[in-house]
Amino acid sequence: MQSYILYSVMITSFVGAFVGSGINVALPAIGQEFGAGAGDLSRVSSAFLFGSAIFALPFGKVADILGRKKIYRLGAVFFSITLIIGGFSQSVEFLSGVRFLQGALMAMVFGPGTAMLVSVYDQSMRGRILGYSTAAVYVGLTCGPVIGGLICYYIGWRWFFYLAGGLASIGLIFLYQVKEEWYGDRGASFDYKGSLLYMAMVPLILYGLSEMSKQAIGVYLLIAGIICMIIFVVQERRTAQPMLDVGLFVGNRAFSFSNLAALMHYAATFAVTFLMSLYLQVVCGLTAPEAGGVLLLQFIVMAMLSPKAGILSDRIAPGKVASVGMAINCICLFVLSTLNEDSSLFLVGGILMAVGVGYALFTSPNNNAIMGAIDNRFYGIASSLLATMRLIGQAVSMAIVTIVIDVNEVKSLSGADNDGLLVAMAIIYRIFAGICLLGIWASLARNRDGEKQI
Repeated sequence: MQSYILYSVMITSFVGAFVGSGINVALPAIGQEFGAGAGDLSRVSSAFLFGSAIFALPFGKVADILGRKKIYRLGAVFFSITLIIGGFSQSVEFLSGVRFLQGALMAMVFGPGTAMLVSVYDQSMRGRILGYSTAAVYVGLTCGPVIGGLICYYIGWRWFFYLAGGLASIGLIFLYQVKEEWYGDRGASFDYKGSLLYMAMVPLILYGLSEMSKQAIGVYLLIAGIICMIIFVVQERRTAQPMLDVGLFVGNRAFSFSNLAALMHYAATFAVTFLMSLYLQVVCGLTAPEAGGVLLLQFIVMAMLSPKAGILSDRIAPGKVASVGMAINCICLFVLSTLNEDSSLFLVGGILMAVGVGYALFTSPNNNAIMGAIDNRFYGIASSLLATMRLIGQAVSMAIVTIVIDVNEVKSLSGADNDGLLVAMAIIYRIFAGICLLGIWASLARNRDGEKQI
């Protein structure tokens, strides 16, 4: 039974990451077929992120109430179906809607999948298993642009969705061998008020962050989102059976600071791939395949080391391992801020590999620290909260990039504004390094009273 769940979660995690990264390669062909502009195509890409972020916590709670396997299986089934439907899209608007649904359905998989894994494996193996799951994500991120590009080039972008849907369905074969069910809060009532506040809060914050550098309404939306967040916290504290028990954060340093560290880590590192892609192609003059080959170094290291980092966190306090990973990335970000048009590609490749080491040492152990800081009845909501931290951190990371590039008035990516682009990138990387410093503090702070291990 354990192996069936692991195989199913790894396959679904791979496909989710594969589709998320590979869609960017397919966008030019999609835009050409539908006559869509950059704005329309960006919505195709971001719709998945919005769908996942909006529904992550509500579905995590539903899974705890109705059964984690049941919700996971339902999400995986319809995720596979919507992938295939995406291949039949006849307009960019329809495809954006399907991508939003795919993100929402993956939210049904994120939390319950991790919760089932840590429920069926012994505590001594938790880091190892989470490492395998994380490695599957990184392999998906690595293969997405490469395999996706080949599929789009030789047989068309629609087959990217068809084949991904078929692969996702294989994970269901393993899941249907599992007969047991797991609950976190069986029979509890669902917190509709809290859920609605959360589902309003997240898109307001995410869209506000993405638009605040372009138009004033972005700032107002962000403020509205923060107000909704405050009301959400008040509502959850007053509710007898809340969607998110804010008491989890009170007196539990390991859980609180591990989630904060995750938010900061993704905010500081997510945009590195985007920035390095610009640097390698615009500043260094590499072709897209050449730049992709350099960027692959980071993801290969991440995929190779994540299981080993997970095993290490079973032997050493996971928060300490994660802190080392955060520190490595902090140093790497500062070094990246010193790059110029004459920097050696060997140096760039070496830094990206070091980022991969830091990423691997942080992610699996930090996930282990979070899941080890709570009772098993909270596994579903905790893993969904971790997914939310990741998604919001990613949005913050890209918002920082957009704001700094706009402030520095980088208008052209043809090479004419290379000086301005390098200045903007140096500022961004130093901001990211500063966030990483705060992340190191958060990561170390959880260890002051020891890490709770269940």
